[in-house]
Amino acid sequence: MTVNINKKIRWIYVASFLDLFAVSLILPSMSAHLKSLGASYFLIGGMTSIYACTQLISGPIIGSWSDKIGRQNIFIATYIIVSCCYLLVGFINSLYAILIVRAVIGVFKHGQVLLRTIVTDQVPLEKQTQLFGQLKSVAGISFTLGPAIGGHLTEFENGFTYICCCAGILLAINIVIGYLYLDDLPNEKLPKKVKSLKENIVEAVRSLSDVNWITFGKIFALKFILDMSAGLFHSNYNLKLQHRFNISPKLSGYTIAFQSFVGVITGIFISYINNKFYKNDENYRRRNIHGFMFTSIAYLGIFFTTHLTIFLLWTTILTSSRMFLRIILTDMLMKKCPPSQTGSIAGSANSVSNLARLITPLTAGFFEDLWSTNSVNFLAAIVAAIGIFVSWNIERTTEVREKIS
Repeated sequence: MTVNINKKIRWIYVASFLDLFAVSLILPSMSAHLKSLGASYFLIGGMTSIYACTQLISGPIIGSWSDKIGRQNIFIATYIIVSCCYLLVGFINSLYAILIVRAVIGVFKHGQVLLRTIVTDQVPLEKQTQLFGQLKSVAGISFTLGPAIGGHLTEFENGFTYICCCAGILLAINIVIGYLYLDDLPNEKLPKKVKSLKENIVEAVRSLSDVNWITFGKIFALKFILDMSAGLFHSNYNLKLQHRFNISPKLSGYTIAFQSFVGVITGIFISYINNKFYKNDENYRRRNIHGFMFTSIAYLGIFFTTHLTIFLLWTTILTSSRMFLRIILTDMLMKKCPPSQTGSIAGSANSVSNLARLITPLTAGFFEDLWSTNSVNFLAAIVAAIGIFVSWNIERTTEVREKIS
């Protein structure tokens, strides 16, 4: 069954929203649920690290595997596993069982990566920047609505179980969407003979060696810098904000919603910004320099401010510049990538993000214990400033996908 590309794009939006909305439902209550089961803060942090670690390892393999047997097959298989795991988390009370299930989720939870590779495969190059921006806006809407609704559901008796059931059902809907609407384009490179699971995985791992990693080194470095600085800012965000400005948890939650809203607006206008100010910036050099410059300045502003209103003004600049950078780095990565390796590269880019998520909580905790909770904002500014220097050295000519495929 072949689906019209415009119709497929609409279903990609829906699938992306359902995926992130399901995750954001659970985020506010997961730590509290684990604490109620007797977990220490160290164990809760360890579960987060294990999830990031399994994502880090599995990302390139899942992406490369999708290059071999098709995006649709991998999309459906991973969502079957992940939806079952989310349902299971709501009904088990063993911390170690939850730890194992979280690790399994980490291995297979790559829906956003697969959706981006589907976009890269099937959407014309000139439309991809706008589409990636709109997908980022969808993410912002998801993370605006999800935590608020999840927080309300938590107040019911057995609320966490209800949340997990809702998340599992939402992810199961993506199985249906993947089967009906996210079919692959005909690809003569797909194997004619069906191989065993072991053969497919081995071949997927082996194909990673065919990727020219030097070509993507600076992009991965910029992505790591961006994700690490963001992770430092968001580490223990609610606790830091409540302590610093003496506000309620409810109000700190509204600041998150405000930032998500700003991200949505930025994503909507990203195409206009590119066409208006960066029409001749073919290698993305100026965009990266400006993006990291505003990001670093915003972190410094947040570090020095003493009023919540001024803090919100700085977070407006910060959220806009970070959203801008996320979109252009994704676009930059995909334009350099040969069509046969989009899954491998997208999976590896996701692993770079997970490496940052793996390192950042430990780094933030060290600095917060050694100095103060606000010190990580200064560190985030330094990390973002490194991105300016890396961006400055981006080559002035960029090879696009057509030239290297």
